[in-house]
Amino acid sequence: MDTGIGEDAAFVGAMTMHNRLLQHIRHARLALVLALSGAALCQVFPAHAQSPWVNVDTRAHPTGKAVFHGYLPENESLDVVVALKLRNRDQLDYHVRALTQPGNPEFRRWLNREQILTDYAPLPERADAVAAYLTQAGFTNVRIEANRLLVTATGTTAAIRRAFHTELGRFVRDGREGIANVTNVQVPPELGDTVLSVLGLQTLDQMHTMNYRIDGVLLSGSVHGLNPVMFPTVYDAAGLPTASTTAVGIITEGNMTQTITDLHQFESQNGLPTINPAVVLVGPPSKDTSNTAEWDLDSQNIQAMAGGQVAQMIFYTAYSLSNSYITKALNKAVSDNVVAVINVSLGECESAAYSDGSMAADDQIFQLAIAQGQTFSISSGDSGSNECGSPQGTSPGASYPASSPYVMAVGGTTLYTDSNGNYGGETAWSGTGGSPSLYEPKPIWQSGVVSGSYRGVPDIAFDADPYSGAIIVVNGALAQYGGTSLASPLFVGSWARIQSANNARLGFPASWIYSRGAQNTPAFHDVTSGTNGGYSAATGWDYTTGFGSFDVAATALLTRSTVTVSASPKSVIAGQPVTFTATVTGNSPTGTVQFLVNGVNFGSPVQLVNGVATLTTSQLTVTGTDSITAVYSGDANNAGSSTVTAFSEIVTLGHDGDINGDGVVDAADVLLAQRIALGLITPTVSQLAHGDVAPGGGDGVIDADDVSLIQGRALGLVSF
Repeated sequence: MDTGIGEDAAFVGAMTMHNRLLQHIRHARLALVLALSGAALCQVFPAHAQSPWVNVDTRAHPTGKAVFHGYLPENESLDVVVALKLRNRDQLDYHVRALTQPGNPEFRRWLNREQILTDYAPLPERADAVAAYLTQAGFTNVRIEANRLLVTATGTTAAIRRAFHTELGRFVRDGREGIANVTNVQVPPELGDTVLSVLGLQTLDQMHTMNYRIDGVLLSGSVHGLNPVMFPTVYDAAGLPTASTTAVGIITEGNMTQTITDLHQFESQNGLPTINPAVVLVGPPSKDTSNTAEWDLDSQNIQAMAGGQVAQMIFYTAYSLSNSYITKALNKAVSDNVVAVINVSLGECESAAYSDGSMAADDQIFQLAIAQGQTFSISSGDSGSNECGSPQGTSPGASYPASSPYVMAVGGTTLYTDSNGNYGGETAWSGTGGSPSLYEPKPIWQSGVVSGSYRGVPDIAFDADPYSGAIIVVNGALAQYGGTSLASPLFVGSWARIQSANNARLGFPASWIYSRGAQNTPAFHDVTSGTNGGYSAATGWDYTTGFGSFDVAATALLTRSTVTVSASPKSVIAGQPVTFTATVTGNSPTGTVQFLVNGVNFGSPVQLVNGVATLTTSQLTVTGTDSITAVYSGDANNAGSSTVTAFSEIVTLGHDGDINGDGVVDAADVLLAQRIALGLITPTVSQLAHGDVAPGGGDGVIDADDVSLIQGRALGLVSF
């Protein structure tokens, strides 16, 4: 009987020989073009003739089952993004840990733009060197971004080969065409300590949205769709102030016109205040509206969960979902440093981000965001425990950027409510992204909670099941959507609202959340049942829902604090002691207080003792009025806070003889000095400071010597 095995073996053998021949031809061609490219660059940078090229964090991109369709033509033009390395990375690592560690003296003392540019951003001359190199290699439209973290440019395939010692191929995978670099990307040794990665050399893998739609609208049962304005009731946020003082950002792509139209219709239908989102284009404008539903889901649920108001909503809008464009949008949100919380309902297999260097580039951006007090909220994925593989969801691996240790990864639940929107519990949604990262190390705040050496995803979770999802306006009509693209905006709205309730930028909350979660705080809804395929929900943190969702009001109570400040005495002689006292109220507050005089830090942070910090100083020596304020660091149970205005004044006075304070020294001051010297009246602090003028003044008395000098000045005989 003929089984066909012989024919199959012959076919496989022929295909193997064909693939080997093709591989041999490709390698020979690549060697030739790289040799020619190297020779050309040696003319631009002669030192290259003796020095090897240096690998960066953009590796030969894994093409998997993709079919090769030839090399790119020499004149095909691409936009590239060159990510530059931060300086003093160890110092930044330490500082970020301190900024986010409750009780640390540096807790929530956010860096400003100038500090980042001075201490951590690439030096101007290094960014200029990269820009000059690209220009010499034939690139155009070379631009250095404001924070000097990215250099963008446009170049042909030939220019890319010359500059980065790599070759680009065209591939088709699962019916979609893309390009990919087939060798590691390299730069000359002179730039090896500056260039981190080069993005834009592959489009075979890119970000995708995290939403699912069901047919129709589900309005009944314990699992049903919800108008987004009901989520504050579900998660107990309705009693808090709105997020009217907190600005939020959303990373988007394409054309935002319909999304803004849908947002205004949603507002009108629900009686919400009108928000006019700003659209910040990052790259050229795009006509793409294929992801309008995603941006609708993000914006409408953030506004609803925020109580209807935010200080500002900004769409940082990329040209496409290619990694290079998304990196530019992320960087713009951080470089601008306007918004406190940024939503990213996007992700991809982390292996792709690792290979093309966007993981390395984006992690730097996320870390700077933390240093500034910003929080990135990322959907954890909708493919369960397996984000990777072709088709997607068939191989282990977490979704990136959710697996970054510098973001909040938000997983998904199935939400149970009654017809009035009252909370009835949650289980892990089957699609919730959650697993150990294959690449990212475990952050310090997961120590003792997450096993192993790699970052665990997610951190928290909110509603994501499309059957318990949000009923939103999409292209003018109602539709029901879920996915972790719903969960992340719900967290963003919650965290923005909590920050407004505290009148403070609370920053990246991971350390605080893990500290409270490990203590089994009732402010979190621990999800203990359900599975995402590879992992099951359990008591405490797990790979399906992290620590679960928030009771937002209870969570906000754990973050509140107030601080008042006073000074004693309020009027002192120049150089005499004065004591500042700051009193912090909250949940048994610990941590430190930083006193400020006229808006400038005064001394080192002072440790709280029973909620009180004191500082005694004799350094107020300049005549005038000093405004005293205090900033509380916060701790695991209390948010940082500050005095809004100066609560006390310090008046420092000079020894000038103007005892009555009318601006002149005359007979009235002489008479007042005589009465004080004779013991007929007791001087005030101000009178004593002005009248104690004799040599060695400051002895604390007004006597005959002082009277004589004041009389001489009144007659114009002496000056002092």
